[in-house]
Amino acid sequence: MKTLSITITSLTLSMGALFAQDATPNKEPAKAPMTLEERKASIPSIEAHIQERRDRLDEIGGDVLRLDDRLETKVDKIVNKLASLKDSDGSRRRVSQIKMAAMENLVDNAKKYQSRRAELIRELGKHKPSQPKDYVEGDLKRTDDRVEKRVAQVLLLSKSFSQEKDVQKYTGGGSRRHYGRNNDGYSYERISDEYRQNNRDKSMNKKQRDAVKAALKKSVTRYESLANGVTQKLKSTEISAEYRSLLESEQSHYMQVLENRKSQLTDFVLVDTPNTKAISQSQAIDIERALDDAADDFQSDIRLIKQKYSEIVDERRRIQKLEVNLAARKKWLEDYEAGKVKVSAE
Repeated sequence: MKTLSITITSLTLSMGALFAQDATPNKEPAKAPMTLEERKASIPSIEAHIQERRDRLDEIGGDVLRLDDRLETKVDKIVNKLASLKDSDGSRRRVSQIKMAAMENLVDNAKKYQSRRAELIRELGKHKPSQPKDYVEGDLKRTDDRVEKRVAQVLLLSKSFSQEKDVQKYTGGGSRRHYGRNNDGYSYERISDEYRQNNRDKSMNKKQRDAVKAALKKSVTRYESLANGVTQKLKSTEISAEYRSLLESEQSHYMQVLENRKSQLTDFVLVDTPNTKAISQSQAIDIERALDDAADDFQSDIRLIKQKYSEIVDERRRIQKLEVNLAARKKWLEDYEAGKVKVSAE
C-alpha cells in the first residue's frame, strides 16, 4: 500500500543544510574604518533589519505550519478510519494487512523524526551555530511531539485489531465424517465461517502484538542507554556551561520518554474489545483505492512545504549572521566605553 508510505514519510521533511553555489566574489576596494558615531548608529539599524527578517520568517513559518497541519489532519483521519474497521469473513485478512502496513509506515516515520532530532541536537551543540537557537529549539519540540504522536497512533491501531473469541467451530449445512464406537458415518456439520475468521483474526492480532511489544521493549532499552550515556557525560568537569545545560535538557527528555514507554508497555498487556465495524472484501478494496488517491492529492502540498522549508533555512541563516554581527558591534562599543579599544584615527 503506497498511501501511508508516501503520506507519512513525506511529512518528515529535512530542514538541514542546503548546498550553496560556489562563486568567485568581485574584489572590492577596502572600506574606510567606521567612526564612533557610525558604529553607534548601526546598532538600531541592524536591530530593525533583524526584526524585519524575523517577521518574514514568521510569515513563511506560518505557511508551513498550516500546510503541515493540513497534512497531519489527513493522516489522523486515515489512522482513525482504519482503527474503526475490522475484517469480515469476506475480507479475510485484508483490513488487518492494511493496518499493519500503516503501523510499519508510522514506525518508519518516527525513526525519520528521530534522525531529524539528532541533526537538531548537533546544531544546538555547535560552538558557532548556523541558525538562531530559539528556532532550532522550536523545531526540536515539534519533532519530539511528532515522535510521541506516531507511537500513540501505532498503539491505537494495534488495539483496534479483533480479539480472539470463543465461537462454535461447527455449524449445520455441511458434512464431516465421525469415527468412533457409537458414531460411524456422516453428520451434516461443517467448520463455520465465523470460526475460520476468528482464527485469522487471532493469527493477525498475535503477529502485530508481538511486533509492537518487541518494539516497545527495544525503545525502553534504547532510552535507558541514552539516559545513562548522558549521565556519564555530565560527570565531566571539562564541559562548557552551555553544553552542560543541553545535556541536562536531553537527560530530562530521555527520562520522560522512558517513563512513557514503560507505561505504554504496561498498558499494552490488557486490551479491551475494540469498537470496530466489519467490512466486506469490496469495501476493503475501495478503502485501499481511496487511500492511494489521497496520496496523490498530497503531492502539491508536499512540494509547497519543501519550497517553504528551503526559504526558512535561508532566512534563519541570514538572521543568524545579522545577530552575530550585532553582538560583535555591541561588544566593541562595550569595550570602547570600558577603555579597552580606541577608534582608529581618520
